[in-house]
Amino acid sequence: MKETSLKKRYAIKLFSSIVTGIVGMIMVAIVPKAIGPVAYGQFVYLQQFFTKVINFLDASSSIAFFTKLSANLKRKELIAFYSKYVLFVFFVLVVFFFIFNLLGINQYILPGVNSYFISLGLLFGFLTWLTQIFIKISDAYAMTVSVELIKLTHKVLSLVFLICLISYLSLNLTIYFYYHIFILSAFILLMSIFFIKRQVFSWSMLLFDIIEFKKVALEFISYCIPLFAYSTVSLVVGLFDIWLLQNTSGSIETGFYGLSYSLAAMCFIFTGAMTPIITREFSKSFENKDMVTMAALFKRYIPMLYSIAAYFSIFIAFESENVLAIFTDKQFSDAYWVLMVMAFYPIHQTYGQLSGSIFYATGHTKAYRNIGFFSMGIGVLLTILFVHFLELGALGLGLKMVLTQFIAVNVQLFFNVRFLNINIKYFLKHQLLVVVLFGFSAYGSARFIDISSPIFDFLVSGLIYSLFVVTILFIYPSLFSISRLELQGFIRKFLLRK
Repeated sequence: MKETSLKKRYAIKLFSSIVTGIVGMIMVAIVPKAIGPVAYGQFVYLQQFFTKVINFLDASSSIAFFTKLSANLKRKELIAFYSKYVLFVFFVLVVFFFIFNLLGINQYILPGVNSYFISLGLLFGFLTWLTQIFIKISDAYAMTVSVELIKLTHKVLSLVFLICLISYLSLNLTIYFYYHIFILSAFILLMSIFFIKRQVFSWSMLLFDIIEFKKVALEFISYCIPLFAYSTVSLVVGLFDIWLLQNTSGSIETGFYGLSYSLAAMCFIFTGAMTPIITREFSKSFENKDMVTMAALFKRYIPMLYSIAAYFSIFIAFESENVLAIFTDKQFSDAYWVLMVMAFYPIHQTYGQLSGSIFYATGHTKAYRNIGFFSMGIGVLLTILFVHFLELGALGLGLKMVLTQFIAVNVQLFFNVRFLNINIKYFLKHQLLVVVLFGFSAYGSARFIDISSPIFDFLVSGLIYSLFVVTILFIYPSLFSISRLELQGFIRKFLLRK
């Protein structure tokens, strides 16, 4: 099977991510207003809750699956094994929450949420996780172009379907959950047909070879066992965060947090598209013992994607008021400071995704676990301080997220640059310089533009901010991991096309 080039895979994945981001923005603009802050807060709470529970049951096995499959595509037994593990996860979810419901435990861990919504949230969370696994398979096989086209079509049709639902029905939490369950199931069905046609899936995988199953299971256990304790602590800490917010501040503050997180996540569109592609290249390079290529990829793409994420995130932070005015109504106006803080989260999320993938690709999961323990310990203290004692609600949880992410990724960076034999000073200087320069640019564009219309204010400020950043690019092209010669080459090509 001939692989599509890295540039082409990134281009189509980026285009797909942009369209997905636009669809996401439209959904954020219509759904919270349609169902209200309380119902939206319950949706966010259930989404966050089951995401964390399933991540615990996943125990980083999906990353192990992706890493091992990327390294050797001929290992069909990995897909056969993991399909059985997926069924096991679903079985555990259903059994445990059935028992919890019988014993009345649900009312303590999911306060104020109807048991019917809990069952819908469980199914929604599982299907979301399953779609991510399918996408990991496509990225491992370098089928990015074909799969992203399927995703694009699916996303656009899903948006049209949602608009039709809102037009002809009164959207509520029940209908919104059913909508998600239907579109996720449709995507999984389409992907299954695609994989069968491409001979990625086959009926022979349903056969159960006990010897082979044990062999692969032991391989996964060896890889994931250091992360089991990490997954357990991560589950407890994650549930504690959202539980404390819900109990201390209520569903409305949880809704503010969920809305801000969704809007901030759009800044991750450009960098998120590259993450699985670079992770795959890390895995292949390490399998071939090509440390030079790994180091080159790390030094090239992490600062570049950090700058791209910062470009969007910092602007959103300074334009939080306009963003909320464009996408929501007065019910969500108090989320201004929450969004301003959460907008900084995707900046270091880039480091977290790409730097973390080095640990997975090289099998250094114990080090990854220990760093996680350290950052989560700090995170718990910050959550208690900001959410409980200072009663900052969603703003407090946002501050905790940004600060712990910053600490964790820089500790990861310290270990990775030592492993790859790269100078850490460049990365630390780059992080600071990008935020300072882009921050002044965003402040200047927002400070001196005051138009009565939020949309025009946002667009004009965005144009001026972009001009500032382009000027910075010409002065410091290294901020985007390109040399002055490369920049001149890009300009020359652009002028020749004109």
